[in-house]
Amino acid sequence: MTTEVAPTVRGDATREALVAAAITCFARDGFRAASLRVIAASAGVNQALIGYHFQSKEGLYLATFAHIVSQIRERLDPVVDEIARVLGSPDETLDASGRAARYLPPLLHLSDGMVGLMAQEQSTAWSLMITREQQYPTAAFALLYDGFMARILELLTQLVLRLSPATPVPEARLTVITLLGQVMVFRFARAGMLRHLGWEQIGGPELDAIKAAIRRNITALLEPAGQR
Repeated sequence: MTTEVAPTVRGDATREALVAAAITCFARDGFRAASLRVIAASAGVNQALIGYHFQSKEGLYLATFAHIVSQIRERLDPVVDEIARVLGSPDETLDASGRAARYLPPLLHLSDGMVGLMAQEQSTAWSLMITREQQYPTAAFALLYDGFMARILELLTQLVLRLSPATPVPEARLTVITLLGQVMVFRFARAGMLRHLGWEQIGGPELDAIKAAIRRNITALLEPAGQR
C-alpha cells in the first residue's frame, strides 16, 4: 500500500528547504550575487518553485528574514515576556535596593539568552545577513526591527529607567545599546574574540564564562552603589 504525501505537506517542505538554502546563499554571497539557480539546486527542487512560493528573489529574501525573526522570537520571547510582566508591576514604594532586586534579574536572564543564541552555529548565517541589513537597510530591516528589535530595545530602556529613575531617556537608550553591544560582539567579532582569548570554539565552559562576564558588567553598570 502506497501512502501519498499531501500537496500542502510537500509544499511546506519545499518552502522550508528553499528558505534554508537561501539563508546559506544570501549570507555567503549577499542579495545581489546570490543565484536562484544555486539556491534551488541546494534545496533539491526546480527553480520555478521559487516563483511559485515566493513570487521573486525579493520575496524569497524577505521570507528568509521572516524565518530568522520567528526563530529568534521562539528563543527569546519567554524572557522578553518576563520583562514585560515585571515592568507591569507598580514600584512606587521600592528603594534602590528593591528596584535592583526586581529589575536586574530579568535583564540578566535576557543577556544569558542572547549569549546562548549568538553562540549557536545557525546564528552564523543570520548574523551575516543581519549585519548587511544594519549597514545597508532594505525592506528586510523593517521585518527585523518591527519583528523583535523594537520591543526588546524599548523594554530594556524601561528597565534601565526603573533601575535609575533620574536617568534621562536619551541616556537610558544609549545605555541599552552599549549593553547589547557587549553581547553581540561574541558573534559579530567572533574570529578576533576567539583569537584574543585563545579559544578554539565556544563550548559549554566558554559560554558560561561569557555569561558571567557580561552579568558582572551589567551589574556593575546598573546596580546602585553599596548593593554590589
